[in-house]
Amino acid sequence: MKKKVQYPVVLTIVTLLASIGVSSTYLTTKEKIREKESEVRTRALFTVLPGIDETPEEISPPNTKNQDKIYKGVNGEGELIGYAASGEAQGYSSRINVMVGLDSNLEKILGIDIISQRETPGLGTKMVEKESSDTLLSVLMSFFGKTSGVDHGKIQQLPEFNMHQGKEGNNSGNGAATELRPWFQEQFKDKTYNQLVVSKVADKEKITAITGATISTNAAVKAVQNAIEKIKIELQEYTWQIK
Repeated sequence: MKKKVQYPVVLTIVTLLASIGVSSTYLTTKEKIREKESEVRTRALFTVLPGIDETPEEISPPNTKNQDKIYKGVNGEGELIGYAASGEAQGYSSRINVMVGLDSNLEKILGIDIISQRETPGLGTKMVEKESSDTLLSVLMSFFGKTSGVDHGKIQQLPEFNMHQGKEGNNSGNGAATELRPWFQEQFKDKTYNQLVVSKVADKEKITAITGATISTNAAVKAVQNAIEKIKIELQEYTWQIK
């Protein structure tokens, strides 16, 4: 009789402990996910609002969801750089989430940063792929440096080395290397809303589609449009019409 009574008690205790463990893991993981999302969002804001001096200010009403928040960015002198918001759209195999920066006149795109996507590897994922900055010279440097102890300092003094470095790296004149950005995302820079038209052939006035990934390309464009629309609506630009 005692054993029959003990089994339910033991089962209840085990279930309770398991529930506590699962809850603790969920809360810990949830907080880490939030921190990661915040980190990604902040990095994206600095990417799409070049020239800002500090983390952009949220200008949306209280309790606005993260995906609907609008941000205002200023430079070191307090001058307005522009506004930013995130947008999303359904791609070929995933939701595509993108952060977009718009200039202070709400006309031209300052930059975009695709925050998340799970499109087809080798096709849709090209929207986040960076072109390699490796040159024949840099590859040779890496190879001989490992095998024969070549003096990298002397090689860096060669005109050929400086020429290649100037092309891909130090363009700012302050010694800091310029981050290489995905070509697909870079083509959005300085475009207006009405120029967000997908073209299957290279066209500087439109958005050139990723070969073999037209659906993903269209989704990325729609996500950018979605972000711009949020900014326009939030700032109450009644004279602006979505065409």
